[in-house]
Amino acid sequence: MQGAPLLKLRDEAGARAARWLLFHAREQGFSSYAILGKEEWERVLLEWGFAEDESSFGASPDESGPRGAPGGTGAGDGDGWGRSAVPQAIRARYRFDSAGAMLVVALSYAPDVEAEPAADRAARGLPPLPLPKEGKPVARIGRFARGNWYGEIGARLAACAAASSLDIAEAGLPLFPPKHWHRFANSRFPEKALAVAAGLGAVGRNGLLIAEASEAGQERGGAAGGGLPNSGVTRAYFHSSTRSSAVLLGLMLLPFDLEQDVIPQRHPPLADLSLCGDCRNCVDACPSRALHFAPAPAFERRRCIQHYASISGPLPDFIEASWQNQLYGCDLCLEACPYFRPDPGARTDRGKIGGSFDAASIAGMEDAQLRALFRGSALDQKWIEPGALRGNARLALRNR
Repeated sequence: MQGAPLLKLRDEAGARAARWLLFHAREQGFSSYAILGKEEWERVLLEWGFAEDESSFGASPDESGPRGAPGGTGAGDGDGWGRSAVPQAIRARYRFDSAGAMLVVALSYAPDVEAEPAADRAARGLPPLPLPKEGKPVARIGRFARGNWYGEIGARLAACAAASSLDIAEAGLPLFPPKHWHRFANSRFPEKALAVAAGLGAVGRNGLLIAEASEAGQERGGAAGGGLPNSGVTRAYFHSSTRSSAVLLGLMLLPFDLEQDVIPQRHPPLADLSLCGDCRNCVDACPSRALHFAPAPAFERRRCIQHYASISGPLPDFIEASWQNQLYGCDLCLEACPYFRPDPGARTDRGKIGGSFDAASIAGMEDAQLRALFRGSALDQKWIEPGALRGNARLALRNR
C-alpha cells in the first residue's frame, strides 16, 4: 500500500470490516477495544504530540518497545512534541501517510506469572532464573512485567490483523496484507489519550488508565465471506463492575480508513478522575510523593521510583530513601487503587520470569549475564541498563 492513495471503506463494506475487526479483537482476548477514524486519532495527536523520551519506539510488525510503566506513559505525562514538530523521520517510521483508522485495545494482565522452569529455559538456550532463596533478600518484579505482556499484545494484534484481512479478502473487498497493519505497544504515541478518546475508560489519579471492559454483541456468523450477522459487533457495552487499571495498551494502524458513520458506537470519552471521586489511596501509597491530590492527575515523573528503575548511576536521596525491594516495576500506587483488578484468567507464555529473584545473585551478575537472563522478557530492552538492575538489586539487599 506504500505510495498508493489511502483507501476509505464506506457504507456496508466499511461496516463489515469494522465488525470483523472488533470481533477478532474480542476473540483475541482483549478486555477493551474500539476503533478511531484517522481524523479522530490525528486530532488527539495534534493535542498531545509524541512522547519526547527517545528511549523507546512502538512495535511495528517485527519490533517491540515496552516502556517502564503499565499502560504506557506516552505524552500523557506532559512531555511531548507538538504535531508540527514531529520529525519527518519519525513520521516515516510510523508510516503516517499510508495509515488509516486505528484500533485501540487494552489487555488485562494476570495477578502473577510463574517463572519458566529451568528445563524449558535450557531448551531455548537460556540460563536458569535465580529464584529466591529462603531467608535471603528478594528483588521483586512488578506484576505487569512478570510476563512479556507487551509481546503478547503484539502477537494478538498480529492474529487479529491476519483474521480480519482474510475476512475482508474473502468478501471480495480489497486485499490488505497483514504486514501493512502496523502494531504498537507502550509506544511513543499518546496511548492513554487515544484510549480515552476511543471510550476505553478514564485516567485515574495515579496517571494510568482505568479501563472499562467491552462486551461485544453476538457470536460470529457463518455467512459467505466470513460475514457477521446484522446483529453482530455493533456496539461496545460497559459495566462498572468490570473496570480495571491492571491493563496494558496497544494500537494498530489500519491500511484503510473508515467513514465515521460506519464505525460502531463507543462509550463517550470520560474525563480524567471521573472514576476516582475523593479517593486518594494511590497518593498516600507512593513513598516518594510522585502523586498529588489535585483536580487533575498530577504525576511527577522524576519523583517516581519506576522512572529510575532502568537508569544506572547515583539516585536522588529521596528515591534511595523510598526504595524498597523493587528490581523493576513499582506496583505501590496500582495495588492501592480500588480498580486494580488483574485478571486471574489471563495467560501468556512469553517472557515468564515470575515475580522475584535472589537479590544477591542479580547484584553479582555481569552485563552479558543479565542480558542473557532476561532475553525475550519485558526487561529485554536496550534502554534498560544492566547496571541499573544491579544497582536496584543492591538497594534491595540494603533495604531487606
